[in-house]
Amino acid sequence: MSPFRRRRRTVAERTEVAPPPRRRVVDEEVVAPPRRRPPRLWPWLLLLLLLVLAGLGALYFLSQADEDKETVPAVVGLSVDDATERLTADGFRTVVERRASVRPRGRVFAQRPGGGSQLDEGEAVTILVSRGRELVTVPSVERLRVEEAESRLRQANLTARRRGVFSEQPVGVVVAQDPRGGERVARDTTVRINVSKGTGRVAVPDVVGQQAAAAGANLRKVGLRPRVFNVPSPEPEGTVVAQNPLPGGELAKGDFVRINVSTGEPAGGGTDTGTDTGTTGGVAGARRVSVPETVGQSLNAAQDRLQRARLVARVDFVPSQEPAGRVVAQNPVAGTSVRPGASVRLNVSEGPAPGTRMAVPDVVGLREQEARRELTASGFRVRVLREPTPDPAEEGVVVRQEPQAGRRAPRGAQITIYVGEPVA
Repeated sequence: MSPFRRRRRTVAERTEVAPPPRRRVVDEEVVAPPRRRPPRLWPWLLLLLLLVLAGLGALYFLSQADEDKETVPAVVGLSVDDATERLTADGFRTVVERRASVRPRGRVFAQRPGGGSQLDEGEAVTILVSRGRELVTVPSVERLRVEEAESRLRQANLTARRRGVFSEQPVGVVVAQDPRGGERVARDTTVRINVSKGTGRVAVPDVVGQQAAAAGANLRKVGLRPRVFNVPSPEPEGTVVAQNPLPGGELAKGDFVRINVSTGEPAGGGTDTGTDTGTTGGVAGARRVSVPETVGQSLNAAQDRLQRARLVARVDFVPSQEPAGRVVAQNPVAGTSVRPGASVRLNVSEGPAPGTRMAVPDVVGLREQEARRELTASGFRVRVLREPTPDPAEEGVVVRQEPQAGRRAPRGAQITIYVGEPVA
């Protein structure tokens, strides 16, 4: 063996050859994902099945229950007897409750339960039956101030309606009411209260010496009406030479004042062409008339007789056992000599069984039909007489009434209204 090889071998022998590094093998654990279980459907299906079965059971139960129930009939509007009979015939008991209602008395205005409801046979149905409108007592408000009167009526659930009238009572005081205090009326009834406008009297102005047209205008300005008489006089034609009542006296508004107007002719050369039915007394020099007998006559006959005599009938109703509407006294008495246009007071019997006394409403100044309605609504009868008037504006208008406004008369008594008509 060559030395070279020997030395190489020697060197190789002396050289430490490191062993090759060992490979480190790490075993990795591979975890497989869990398998997803399929959802369990059978519990839900079972629950759904149970619900369906429960619903079917309930439906069956209800259908069976309805077969044992009856339908409640509708009885609103029937009388209480008819409603009870109808409910009894259908197998129900009836419970009746009576209450105030605007429905007619004895009519069913509500029911519980309503018509069409289902109830077991023998169950109760409540019906509400009208006992008519609720009644309240009218408070007495006469002689009270109008504000207090209206307040008391409101507290009693009533409605006040004012009517102004002339009266001796102070202005604003209630002098009469209808219905009267103490009466029982339906709730919300209207109570008419007559409220004083004062006496309504005015002072008579002095128109002597004025022309007829100016005198008439001055009288109307204060609420009075002229009644013209043409008389012979040396004063210029158309001049007022006398009047009645005299200046300074008092008259109610709407009363007449007689004025004598000169014809411009000397005494004895003219005629009295006027008609006086509205004032008391007369004018100096006017012819006089005798008061006719009216006692024992009917009111209508007495009024007609006085009107023909050119006298004014003033009416008062008084207690008496004589038949209603008969004249039982008069003043002045029959045969008394008075001037044309004088007033004659007639006391007229209320009758043995008079109605409730109440104040006569004021209808002077109203048209005839309106006055009729007002008096009729107040419970009076109406008679119409015609009264000549020179004022065209008074045609068809009430110029006077008897009894006068504010006086008391029994319900159902006759009120006479004098309606103006043009002088022919």
